Amino acid sequence: MAPKGGTCCFLLILACAALAKPPDGNPEDISRILMKKCLKNGYPEPKMLPITLFENCDSAKADLESMVSGSSNKDPQVDVMINKKCLLATIKQMRNSSMASSCHMQAILASISWEMLTKQSENMTSEEYDTLLGASKPALGMKLPSYVGEGQNLKKLLDMLKETFVGMSEDQTTQVVKWEKEQIMEKYFNCTTRPAADQRSSLMERCNPKRKWLDLDTLNMMGPYIAKLAPKDVDSAPKEELCEFFRLRKFKVATNMVSNMNPSLGRKFLKRFQECFGTNEFSKNVDKLGILACHVSNAPDLDPDLSQKLLSELDSCDDGNPKIKQMKKRLVKAVFSNATDIRGLQKLGKSVAFLTSSDLSKISKADLKDIVTNLGSSVQWTRAQMRAIGKKLQDKKCNKSMSGQDLLALKSVAEGLPSCAFKHVKEILNDTEGMKNIAQRMRKGQRMAMLQELLGDVAPSLLVQKLSGRLLSSLPLSTLVEANIVSLDQVGDKTWSRSQAAFLAKKILNGNKFWYRVKKLRSVMQGITCEMIDDVSDSDTGDMGQAVTEDPQWLSKRQAGCAARKLFASLEKERADYFKTITEEEMKNISTCLLLRLPPSKVEDLPDSVCPTLLYKIEEADLSSLPQRSLSRPAFTERALRCLANGTDLSMLTEEDVSRLGPFLCELSPAQLKLMRGPLMAPEVLKSSLRAMASCQQIPRRHVADLVQLVNETFGDPSNWSAETMEELGALVLLDDNKISTLPNKPWLKDVLYFLKSKLKHTSKALGKKIFDLTTTASNAARKKRAAEQVTAEMIEELGMNNVYWSVEQLDGMSDQTFLATVETLGDVSDYNADQLAVLKSKIDKNLVPEITESEVKQLGCLTRGFSSEDLETLPFPLDTLEETANCGWNESQMESVWKGASKYNNLTVKQLKAADMVMLSRFICGLDSTEIRQLNIDAFKDAVGSVGSVACSYSKSQELKRLAVSAFGNPNSWDEAHVSELGNIAAGLNATEFASLNSSVFSFISKPCIALIPPRIFASLNVDQLLSLGPDNAAMVTSGQQAEMTDEQLAAVERAATGSTDQEQRTDHSGAPSMSAEGISAFMMPLLFLLMGLLLL
Repeated sequence: MAPKGGTCCFLLILACAALAKPPDGNPEDISRILMKKCLKNGYPEPKMLPITLFENCDSAKADLESMVSGSSNKDPQVDVMINKKCLLATIKQMRNSSMASSCHMQAILASISWEMLTKQSENMTSEEYDTLLGASKPALGMKLPSYVGEGQNLKKLLDMLKETFVGMSEDQTTQVVKWEKEQIMEKYFNCTTRPAADQRSSLMERCNPKRKWLDLDTLNMMGPYIAKLAPKDVDSAPKEELCEFFRLRKFKVATNMVSNMNPSLGRKFLKRFQECFGTNEFSKNVDKLGILACHVSNAPDLDPDLSQKLLSELDSCDDGNPKIKQMKKRLVKAVFSNATDIRGLQKLGKSVAFLTSSDLSKISKADLKDIVTNLGSSVQWTRAQMRAIGKKLQDKKCNKSMSGQDLLALKSVAEGLPSCAFKHVKEILNDTEGMKNIAQRMRKGQRMAMLQELLGDVAPSLLVQKLSGRLLSSLPLSTLVEANIVSLDQVGDKTWSRSQAAFLAKKILNGNKFWYRVKKLRSVMQGITCEMIDDVSDSDTGDMGQAVTEDPQWLSKRQAGCAARKLFASLEKERADYFKTITEEEMKNISTCLLLRLPPSKVEDLPDSVCPTLLYKIEEADLSSLPQRSLSRPAFTERALRCLANGTDLSMLTEEDVSRLGPFLCELSPAQLKLMRGPLMAPEVLKSSLRAMASCQQIPRRHVADLVQLVNETFGDPSNWSAETMEELGALVLLDDNKISTLPNKPWLKDVLYFLKSKLKHTSKALGKKIFDLTTTASNAARKKRAAEQVTAEMIEELGMNNVYWSVEQLDGMSDQTFLATVETLGDVSDYNADQLAVLKSKIDKNLVPEITESEVKQLGCLTRGFSSEDLETLPFPLDTLEETANCGWNESQMESVWKGASKYNNLTVKQLKAADMVMLSRFICGLDSTEIRQLNIDAFKDAVGSVGSVACSYSKSQELKRLAVSAFGNPNSWDEAHVSELGNIAAGLNATEFASLNSSVFSFISKPCIALIPPRIFASLNVDQLLSLGPDNAAMVTSGQQAEMTDEQLAAVERAATGSTDQEQRTDHSGAPSMSAEGISAFMMPLLFLLMGLLLL
């Protein structure tokens, strides 16, 4: 039925979201966060909001309609009681609307319903409570009530919290567990665990630490949150009741949605599990383990059926811990040995990925194809496995053609297929998703081979429409030129590479001063230049600022800086002291992403009156787009602390205060943390702050040494820590390489280090060496009473890339049997030193000569780097797998030999190389001599240049490739942003004159790796404008050698570029005050906001 009555602009909802009060869990704050989730999850902002949602609130409806027409002057900012009837009726109306059109409204209703539940639960019926609780679901975990009324309400709330477990952050689940424990203790045990300072704790006696509160009812009520308990909490579980919980599979069911459990808690629960079943019964009950299977250190010997059951339990375990991988391999071997047909193999499920390449080759072709097809993308095969499967299913020369449908079925192993297998890809061109999935696991050369097949038969304009994902981003610029795209509407919401985005931005948007109004910018935003941003009129900078930050993942640090400077300059034209006198409403109008670029002096001058809004923006900020060395980082950190302290000493801050720093918590200096450690501050506040900082993915390097020292002072020497403390704070210790090496070899340490490693984006060599020491020391200690080789196959498989730490003597003592069993694993390591390679080469000579086959070359991988230049020329290198060994640390002489060997083995000459061949050569294209580079086909080079530009050759070879690029694309003075981005490292071959001819705007489009490849003297020829235009990411890549050749003025320019504080003069040929962006509508729509809140809070 069509909606009756008038409609209200959705800006009303957005205004509600933009209202910023102190982020203490107010409904407006929660609504804003939830609506951002709506947008992130793909739910568009509805253009209109039906008034019929409020048809049961007649007076409110009348007020809203008159408000929209502009005839109402009613001030709804009144302190009112919640109108349950209106709210409940609105919730029922919402149930009949689609999620896509109502997500934003549901966000508002969730926050308001939650507010009612936490304040008015005693004055409602059970049915009303259930209705409001259901509507509150999106807000659960963001704010938890101190009191929930009768016990039945608590159970309902706990049940609802179980349903929201998966979407919660680690911090939220920690808070929920703490809250649940408090509530359960008070409601069912009539005691409290709250801090003594909490006034509510004075009304109850303190809980006895030995109380057995984790009984069967509590375990059932907490559900998945038991996976976030402290290990000591498990001691509070009565033995019989916990055993029953295990026996009835309730533990497995409760933790079914849990992705990980801290090692110390896992070991504690596992110990209790083993006590329940005993040694004899444990094996028979492995199917009840659930997530505890991930913490079994030594699985007993099991028959094939029990091995299959334990494998199923291990399905969800993180394979990042080699112990899990080794256990899976052993169990798979047991099951595979008993599999007599396809049904037996299918029982392995995803664990089939732990079969060896040799095992896979033994499976019949039909069964193997069936397994690969059924498992699809759920399995991540290794390269060796994909090669084995590809060899089994498609011969190298493709004597029997593979249809398009066959190719789709084998998409998960596409990397192992020969390039000739893609001849019939045109058959599946209309299957956009299928094509995208196939390309996901392909090598670059394969993707180019596929594109070349398609370009031979399909018009570029049609190809652009059909392709997506990695295939689309691999499409040469020359093809985009032929496609003649004149509007973004022609290609929809596609994801383009940076060079493609730059091409499209210039072709479609350049010259259009209102480019920011174009819909579907998305990834094309990558190609917007600072000149285009500067061309926006001052009156439209607000709209521009909103447009460029709508999809922040496509916004570079350089672009964000330019947009911010443009916006700030226009605002200060409106009022010279704009930021000294800024109001809360004006601050809300500025995107957080841009506000973070405010210069330090202006940050310091911000008035105290905007602290509530500033703290809200700081708490929700994403710092990934802010330069690491930005001076605004410490400035905002300091300003936020001043806001929180509110004129008092930092030692007065509470845990809740510090949590409001959000990501800026990671920016706190040790000096600031020490100020918080004053006599008035509870010790737990500093401790909780340091625990929270252990989750930081990035901490300023200048803070690390003092921060680790502060951790030592606060928690003691890490050498004396328990496993639980190491899990909580170990990530901070891992920042200090010296501390890592001194950690004691405790039995639990290796598991904890793997646990911490899984949470880190970057790990150090010191951590790898420590894991190596723990692995080899433990293994050797177990064999100290018998003479045995130190290097075993099991250790090599477990160590993976850490095999680089074996000494020459240890490698020399490795048995031939171990070497042959692990040669592929050893061949994956790219950074062996010369002495290690020499020993490993002797193993190869002893076991694989006199004639090494193509298959063996693939297995050897990076070990081939140990061959002499003469031997490399004779090895059978297949062209389509050279990419796999390209990053093994080859020197130029070796690359020349590999190229000679590959060209001879594949019967190729330079003139015959097609675009796909050049891409397959990867870094070995640096092995071509100057004459050979000049002989490369220009058209093929133009198609392949996007990939060729990603390799790093010597300067002399880069010069030759640059000359070829000039032949293909014209003189450097004509190169635009798209050309420079596409050419990548080839641009490092430009000479000083050629660099001088480049427009400053292209310098932020030079690839980051290219910067370090430019010879210092040539880099020193860049002028100040060019250096300022590098942008933060490129400026951060400037080497010490390049800096040594630069003048003070140039060094200052690089520093300003690196910190994002370039102060380029803004053009002043436009006038007018900036218009309000979508974030700024809250000031204009504030009366509407309060009316909506009034509707539901009357």
